[in-house]
Amino acid sequence: MAEQQLDIPGAVSSMAARERRPPKTAMLVAQRIVRDIVRSHMSPGELLPPERVMLEKYATGRGTLREALRLLEFQGVISLKPGPGGGPVLQTPSASHLASTLMLLMQLNRAPYQVIVDVRNALEPVISELAAEQISDASLAELAQTVEQMRSEIDDRDLFLEANKRFHDIIAWSSGNVLFAYIVDAVLGILDGTVLGIDDPGDRQAAILRAHEEIYAAISRHDADAAGERMREHIESYARHAQRKFPEILTQTVTWDRLLP
Repeated sequence: MAEQQLDIPGAVSSMAARERRPPKTAMLVAQRIVRDIVRSHMSPGELLPPERVMLEKYATGRGTLREALRLLEFQGVISLKPGPGGGPVLQTPSASHLASTLMLLMQLNRAPYQVIVDVRNALEPVISELAAEQISDASLAELAQTVEQMRSEIDDRDLFLEANKRFHDIIAWSSGNVLFAYIVDAVLGILDGTVLGIDDPGDRQAAILRAHEEIYAAISRHDADAAGERMREHIESYARHAQRKFPEILTQTVTWDRLLP
């Protein structure tokens, strides 16, 4: 009977509520490793302590420690450097790990791609307002570069879309809220795995460029209200375009295996 419940929307959360199992030892060790990484102010690229040191420090067996490290590797927290002088190396986890988890949960709950569009509608105008209030000069310069790249590469779809995503990423990371930043980055990554991530050339790309120019202008003036309003208009235009051109995609269930590497 338990296996059948996975086919029912919402079953994931209801099963989690019923199964209050204590965390595995490997998970506890992984959590302690992360806590020590933060406490010691380690930077990406630095090596974690050798295995013999961690075995003693965490008072655990080799199999449990290696499982803990595999858990961290799967989450993008570390990479394993082979050979002499190698070992676990601290990384900066990308939003692709969050995107993967979200896609898995949405598939199990039969959520359609429309929910991704709805999230953008709800979040990005607010994020733009926050960015307008506190964006740094360096990030503002990066934002200007993405607009210039879109202007110069308007006939190159791939480069245009790369600059388009970077534009939204910079604004999200400039909001001062790391959770907003990861969510927007993950959402855009999910959409890039579908035809929804590919806008039509010509007039559509010209309209996107104009919207980005106006959003950039508002943010550069630190005009939060204008930045939020222009972003809202921009995302609503994208939603109308998606509903008109790709209605069948919007109703499809998000699937875990469609995330691009």
